[in-house]
Amino acid sequence: MTTHTSISLQGSIRILISVFALTLPFSATAGEEIEETLSIPEDGLVAVENLAGSVEFVAWDRAEVQIRGEAGDTVEDVEIGSTASGVTVRIINRSGERQIDGTDLYLRVPEAASIEAETVSADISVSGSHGKAISLRTVSGDLQVDASPQRIELKSVSGDVEFEGSVPRSAIETVSGEIVVVGAHDEIAASTVSGDLSLEAGEVRRGRFEVVSGDLVMSLAVAEDGRLNCDSMSGDVRLSLPAGQQGNFVAQSLSGDIHSDFGKSSQVSNGPGVILEHQEGQGGAKIRAETFSGDVSIRRQ
Repeated sequence: MTTHTSISLQGSIRILISVFALTLPFSATAGEEIEETLSIPEDGLVAVENLAGSVEFVAWDRAEVQIRGEAGDTVEDVEIGSTASGVTVRIINRSGERQIDGTDLYLRVPEAASIEAETVSADISVSGSHGKAISLRTVSGDLQVDASPQRIELKSVSGDVEFEGSVPRSAIETVSGEIVVVGAHDEIAASTVSGDLSLEAGEVRRGRFEVVSGDLVMSLAVAEDGRLNCDSMSGDVRLSLPAGQQGNFVAQSLSGDIHSDFGKSSQVSNGPGVILEHQEGQGGAKIRAETFSGDVSIRRQ
């Protein structure tokens, strides 16, 4: 009985040591070089928090995460932790600092890894990834992604957002920046308050695009059962569709014109503005474009 208890205790100790080794963080302070390489599952999660500076992710063909950089002068601690499911990096600055010295981080990550990053004034870029998800958030930084994940979520308050690659599910938002998207398809939602939105997409099944004081410029195809909604308050909506696009078209402008290769517009009978309502072929797609003080253009490619 005593022998069995001893073996069980030794096994528990080994397990605790193993867990501790996985979670024990790398640490660095102001001005120190950051250089760490950790093993990670090929489809693990890499998560980064960095207040200021920059964060750059570059995919490679190894099941490892390599983190390089130099801690800014206001950094209190750099925490790099590893678990069985991924790696976390946190840049902690000293409290009470009036001006934060940025930390530039460069990370090599597995191609199939998911990526999460959150900053305040740091730019974030991702290239080469084709993992499950990419989620990037910043306040005043720019976001730039050249990748082909299964899902993206990109949010900035006062920065520009650019995506190029292939992704079937995307949600993109900025308040006072521009959005440029090339290669998205299937389900897309994008909005900006005071910037332009430009899109070159594949076939879209669900698309919602909103701009308050900018232009919407889009080239895409709408699936047979798809839904496309385009709204601008004080800008133009310019939509380019395949020559054979079928579906139900509805467009309206309160103080602008409508130019369409899919049906003709007419004056609203009981109010200001012009409207277009048209059924093209037998397709069930529903395509709607509306602006308050701009023009609507719907053209065949």
